[in-house]
Amino acid sequence: MRYIAVVLACGCAIGSPPGFSPGDTWTFPLVDPLSGGRLVVPVTIHGKGPYLFAIDRDAVTMVDAEVPYDLGLRALGAVRVDDYDDHGHPAFYGELTDFEVGNLTISLVAVEILPAAGGFDEDGRRIAGVLGRTFIADSLVFGFDRDRGIAWLTTQQAFTPPAGATELELDKISSAGVKVTVRPVVKAAKIGDTVVDLHPDFSRVTSELSADKWQASGLAPTEWGQKIVDDASGVTREVSKLGVASRVTVAAAAREHVGFIPYDDKRLWRYKLDGVLGLDFFRPFKVAADWHHEKIYLTPREDLHASLAVRVARWPELATCAHPGCATIETLQGEEGKGPILRVHRDGYERDLEIVVNATGKSGEPLPSLALNLPADTAALDAQLETRYLGATFDLVDASPFPRRCEYRGGCVMTQAPMPP
Repeated sequence: MRYIAVVLACGCAIGSPPGFSPGDTWTFPLVDPLSGGRLVVPVTIHGKGPYLFAIDRDAVTMVDAEVPYDLGLRALGAVRVDDYDDHGHPAFYGELTDFEVGNLTISLVAVEILPAAGGFDEDGRRIAGVLGRTFIADSLVFGFDRDRGIAWLTTQQAFTPPAGATELELDKISSAGVKVTVRPVVKAAKIGDTVVDLHPDFSRVTSELSADKWQASGLAPTEWGQKIVDDASGVTREVSKLGVASRVTVAAAAREHVGFIPYDDKRLWRYKLDGVLGLDFFRPFKVAADWHHEKIYLTPREDLHASLAVRVARWPELATCAHPGCATIETLQGEEGKGPILRVHRDGYERDLEIVVNATGKSGEPLPSLALNLPADTAALDAQLETRYLGATFDLVDASPFPRRCEYRGGCVMTQAPMPP
């Protein structure tokens, strides 16, 4: 009962929720923010970790089995119904103390515990849990800025809407007149000329649309075939098709060529949304979401190079190196018929390191960016690139002490989608 009381207090309180450390604004460093993927932050619990957690405002706060094992946590058992297909599965509950995220500490956090480890893992990273409504309380304003590499929370009193921002209004009544209190929808959302009820979901990368809306919205299905972590249960599903909308508009915000996958969330049996608006839609923007006042504020992102210093500085351990990101890059000519060689040298940092390099083709076209994993004992890495990188220019744009998994002792090179201009 104590946990239920805390959640209710968070929904209507003015100021910070119970158990939050003093202050009115808290910031969290994001892991690999420029990729456009999930919002992932490092978390320390009772002095142990750091563990990587994904942010999901629509979920409860959850951990997988590795975390309580590390902490020696005693858990209580139960069964919950919370996967995408409305199936029950075993879960356990417990309480964690001294929960640290960035400069925020919460004294006591009630969590759900999955019975196995690895359910939240995605994109080559070990994701140990989900930060849910315990943190992203409706009494607070939540935001993220991929160029600075941070997510943040602030109290209502300390928040000022950003000047010149595009405002999106939220509505708790669907276009069919049904209450959607749990997952409000954005007003005036259209795919093409079709009005749809879409919930803004900052935990999902790809937007989703109900199959009965695809034809009217002009979505033609194409083969996709990917597995995605679908919800806060750590359940994955195989997605076989993707449709691309020529244009999506929400009030004054518009995006072209937005991808959608099928939406059929069976848990929301009390009402039916048309889908969700994922992080891909919000990729060109800095975002501030005021759930209490039912507003989302969008401002254009900055130049990648202008924000490099402040982005790298989100990791204090990387801020003292001689070069931004504790590394330098150079391009070497490869063998005839092959692409160039990208050489990375690290300096002054002896832990695992991930370097993100932006690539621009010789004609100015964006090429897939590169994520280079340098293990702690690797001073330099030579990456043989494909021929499409011939004549390209390369810029180091980010670094992180949380690299993806790498099976090779000398390091790995991985490609990512081209970054927005």
